[in-house]
Amino acid sequence: MIDPADLAGLPSPAAELARPQIHRPRNYLATGERRRLLWRFMPAALVALAALTWVERTWFPRREPRPALPVDTRLDAVRPPAFAVDEVTIERDRDMPALAAAELGAPAAALAMVRDDTFFRDADMEAWEQTFVTLREAGRDPLRSATARRVSFSELFGQPRSFRGRLVRLRGTFHRLERLAAPENRFGIDHYWQGWLEPEGGPATPIVVHCLQVPEGMATGMSIAERVDVVGYFFKRYAYAAADTIRVAPLVMALEPVRRPPSPAATGAASLGTWALVSMAAMVGATVLGIGLAGRATRRRDPASPVDLSTTLADHVPFSTADALGRLDADAAPPSREGLSS
Repeated sequence: MIDPADLAGLPSPAAELARPQIHRPRNYLATGERRRLLWRFMPAALVALAALTWVERTWFPRREPRPALPVDTRLDAVRPPAFAVDEVTIERDRDMPALAAAELGAPAAALAMVRDDTFFRDADMEAWEQTFVTLREAGRDPLRSATARRVSFSELFGQPRSFRGRLVRLRGTFHRLERLAAPENRFGIDHYWQGWLEPEGGPATPIVVHCLQVPEGMATGMSIAERVDVVGYFFKRYAYAAADTIRVAPLVMALEPVRRPPSPAATGAASLGTWALVSMAAMVGATVLGIGLAGRATRRRDPASPVDLSTTLADHVPFSTADALGRLDADAAPPSREGLSS
């Protein structure tokens, strides 16, 4: 049996409960604690981000740019109605818009002889040759830095007389580029390059570009994709034989096109939510990898050398509690008279 006297010195249950409990602070830098926090909050964050991405794509779709309206480039659609068989047509001279001679690629008298919606005519050759001479004498760098107006396909196609002989700027993609022999002339032009340019922003209808030279390394042929900037003089609305019928296209004469870097291969820009999801996944992977490396480094540390208690306590002389109290009493006692007299 347990003697009640043995329990007299033990604290009561009430006193044990009243004693303040000592809690050890949590070490948030510990590997286990970091893992626990990661897997507690990260899955919920990824689910919320995925839900927001779905909401963005469903309720806030990305608006695509409106495509350019198609243009009917058939010759029959742009030329005036045909006359009767017995009618005689006398074509009058057309006046050029009032522009300074320095702004034109060829003399105004030569440009006035150019006719739209036709193939090349003998009357066009004087202005065609003079425009190439103007481009060659101006040089490449001055033309690139010139303040040329950026125009669209619709402007050149709809207002050929207003732009004839004027310096314009285009941007688009060459899908065909071939070298052709130049007609006999007195200016030493033995060849030129003819390119078919798809204008940036549409429509999917070509602009014909005649240029004296092409940049080194530019692809040539009947099936290419070269993004370029073109600065040159608008010449005429030129008729050509297409696969289905005779069509017309704006014709621009330039010294040399300027190559542009290729377009990105991506079909469309990723949404903000998609990029955020990818970034979050990358952060999760980096965090998991960092935790794993930190835990591996901790395990690789050399453990502390074991303590040899026999060696440590070799010179220790044990004594009881009574001996310790006796020593304290002896140290506290006053010195005797005999010790003082001596």
